[in-house]
Amino acid sequence: MLGSCAHHKRHCQKIKFGFFFALPSSPGTVSLFFVYSPSCTLMSHQSGIKVSEELASTFAEAVSQGNTRLLRVNIVNEALACTASMPVKGSFDQDFAEIVGYLEDKTPSYVLVRMDDKANQEYQWLFLCYVPDNAKIRDKMLYASTRATLTKDLGDSKFVDNIYGTQKSEFTSDGYKKHLAHKKAEAPLTQREKELAQVKAAEAEAASAFQGTSERRTYTPGIEMAMADEVKNALAALKDADRPHNYVSLYMKNEAIALSEAKQVDVNDLKTTIPANDPRYTFYVFKHQHQGQEKEAIVFVYTCPASSKIRDRMIHSASKRSVLSGAALEAEIDVQKKYETSDPSEVTAEYLLEDLYRTPHVPTSSATTPPTSSSSASSSPSGSLVGDRIQMLGGTQGGFKRPVAPGRRRPATHA
Repeated sequence: MLGSCAHHKRHCQKIKFGFFFALPSSPGTVSLFFVYSPSCTLMSHQSGIKVSEELASTFAEAVSQGNTRLLRVNIVNEALACTASMPVKGSFDQDFAEIVGYLEDKTPSYVLVRMDDKANQEYQWLFLCYVPDNAKIRDKMLYASTRATLTKDLGDSKFVDNIYGTQKSEFTSDGYKKHLAHKKAEAPLTQREKELAQVKAAEAEAASAFQGTSERRTYTPGIEMAMADEVKNALAALKDADRPHNYVSLYMKNEAIALSEAKQVDVNDLKTTIPANDPRYTFYVFKHQHQGQEKEAIVFVYTCPASSKIRDRMIHSASKRSVLSGAALEAEIDVQKKYETSDPSEVTAEYLLEDLYRTPHVPTSSATTPPTSSSSASSSPSGSLVGDRIQMLGGTQGGFKRPVAPGRRRPATHA
């Protein structure tokens, strides 16, 4: 069969018009036939039909004079010709209602409509392509493959919009209004695309607080959020000796810091108390032993599970420092250590103790050297945003604890 196709291809190279069709001749075989027809035009690209000189002249005159509302164009004798026209009678909306009267039930047509808007001192035009469903197949293919030729030969820049339809109702005043509404409507988005769009909007809003103004609106980077009174009261209670709770869980709700819960939680139950699927800010009074003494420290744990929504992760991450600043200013909470992890099951007593009393490694020497200004500065705020971030990410006292890489467990260490 392949050899037969190649044979026909070689012998039909000079034939411009025709078509192949296949018929079964016997079980398992198919016969290929080629029919030559001078009236059959290939439709894989353009039809080869050109704009007539009469149409080109008529359209040029309509553009220059501006008193023609519409021109109907049809394919006549293998050429594009003007078959009807209408002068300007009223406004664009009023005249557009008469277009349906120029459309026939079974005959495709192009309609060039002059609009009332101007560009470069010339009226703009609207291109309509009407191909009814019950038109002949050959006519459908001819008009579909010729419309690009028509607009190109008359001038693509003159047509600011186009409408393609198969029913007359699509070319009424209501149909044109629906077309304009469809153009203005936003493209449909998936749920993930909507979340990403919301994240980008949140990032742009956060960036606007630091860019394009001579006044700095907030003292910490990220998104500054309001803190509810119940959050302030719950955090302030952590400082009391007879505190009603040692665990405060916060989250973002309606662009504000909200209280998730506040209760007594044993350190061994932390990993199951912190939600496993949603980001949370946890303030916890950690009772422990250090160097043989009973001690307690308020620690901050930011958990952001990978299974949480993208928008939630971005908003909670951007608001983290705002939460810490609010806790320090509004509730006077002194956080001794900050932690961050994507797996709440890691939050155990060993996890908290691992870095709670860790100090930077200082090389020993035979002579005792007094601390320099640079070494003392490493354990205190640098006074600059960049310096504080370097200190925070470097794991020094008071900074965030680096999260563990996925699939790895921290070795348990004790002070």
